[in-house]
Amino acid sequence: MWGLLRRLNRGDAMLSDRTLSISPAVWPLHRFLAQIRRRIMTVRQSSIEIALNAARTQFQAGRCSSLAQEQARAAGALAASGAQIAALSTSTSSHAREIADVSGQNLRSAEQALAELSDVQARVERMTREMAAFTDVVGQLTTRARSVGDISKLIKDIALQTQLLALNAGVEAARAGDAGRGFAVVASEVGRLAERVNAATSDIGRHTGEMLDLVDTTQRQTGTLREDVNASGVVLDRTCLDFERFVRDFGNMNRQVGEVVQAIGEVDATNHSMSQEVGRIAALSADVLERVGSMSGEIDRIRRQTESVQEVLADMRTGNTAFDRLSDVVEDFREAAAGLLEDARRRGVDVFDRHYARIPGSEPPRYHTLYDRAIDEPLTRLLDSVLDAVPGGIYTILVDSRGYAPAHNSRFSHAPSGDSKQDIARVRHKRIFDDPVGARLAANTGALLFQTYSRDTGEIVNDISIPLYLGPEHWGAVRIGLDYVRFQAALEGAAPSRRPVAEAG
Repeated sequence: MWGLLRRLNRGDAMLSDRTLSISPAVWPLHRFLAQIRRRIMTVRQSSIEIALNAARTQFQAGRCSSLAQEQARAAGALAASGAQIAALSTSTSSHAREIADVSGQNLRSAEQALAELSDVQARVERMTREMAAFTDVVGQLTTRARSVGDISKLIKDIALQTQLLALNAGVEAARAGDAGRGFAVVASEVGRLAERVNAATSDIGRHTGEMLDLVDTTQRQTGTLREDVNASGVVLDRTCLDFERFVRDFGNMNRQVGEVVQAIGEVDATNHSMSQEVGRIAALSADVLERVGSMSGEIDRIRRQTESVQEVLADMRTGNTAFDRLSDVVEDFREAAAGLLEDARRRGVDVFDRHYARIPGSEPPRYHTLYDRAIDEPLTRLLDSVLDAVPGGIYTILVDSRGYAPAHNSRFSHAPSGDSKQDIARVRHKRIFDDPVGARLAANTGALLFQTYSRDTGEIVNDISIPLYLGPEHWGAVRIGLDYVRFQAALEGAAPSRRPVAEAG
């Protein structure tokens, strides 16, 4: 019994081992060790599942974080655009109000101009009527002037006849002698009177002719003026109609401008409200981003705590479980890798070289060392043979203390294609894996590590690693990446969804 306990304490025995003692005290010890074994198996299985779920959750949290960052950027850009739109909307609303004010002033000016034009039209119409009356008066004046001329001619004819009669009367009075002397005087006076009437009639005729010429000129000018006034009246009527239509259309446009100003005001209010909502969305996005980052950190702490549990349980070999089998495989892998490195070292190869020379044009970056070409082929064969022996295996790899892998499995050691998205999954040899998981296991000098993480190719991987020493010097580590559920199911011969937690190792 004491020998079994001492071996368990040193890690040289498994909890499934039993002593051949026949002492009655051995049965309580066996029951106690069986309970410890079941509990360790349960804790180990639970921690593995927690680590898997934490890795999946962290992967989703990472994607959520990326989406939240993108959303935050989009929300920030939207908020900036919203602020610009709100500013432009305010400016547009102000300009629209100014346009409405100017339009209203122009409408009032146009209405005033229409009123003045209507007044001018009324005056022209009145002037047209007065010109018509004036034309009639001129026509009447012409008629009367001609009538005066005719009368003057008649008077002149009568005066000439009277003068002839007076001359004849004087001749007859001279013949009568003294008896006709008084009659001769009268005839002489009548003759002189007829001469004066004739002279006056001639003056009247001359003046009447001049007046008729003036009246004719006035009549012609009045006709021309009347035609011009009538034409101006027609043009003015048409202009008034056009201007009335213009004022009416301008009024309609002014009403539409008012409606547009009202609509722009509503849009401005909506834009400001939307800008505030977008700002709130941006603030919420930033808060979501912060919370997702905090959640990712918490999930990472949970994952590290479960890995710490695995690290504590690593030395506790329960026996006859999948984890024990995996531990044996990784230890055998370590021994084979150490032997390969020791053989190269004996041949004079500097396997501790840490001067990494980047391979030109490699993306993602790959490096050469002083020893990688010397061990490339045998190491690749070793990695492939170990991977073939691990059900559910994803990769097997040897890394130095800084995460450098001088070789990789054949499936990940293709020639570069030039497409970085394709090469990141197919060209993984001679790379430095210094991600948090890789850096931790490369620098680990303690016990076996069982880590779960999201690989850069997208898979959720269980990674088991163990430090590798060449003599007393720490060289690096060997690591196996696998789907532990598939590995466990293959060893136990059961479907992964039906495995009892208590039976897992």
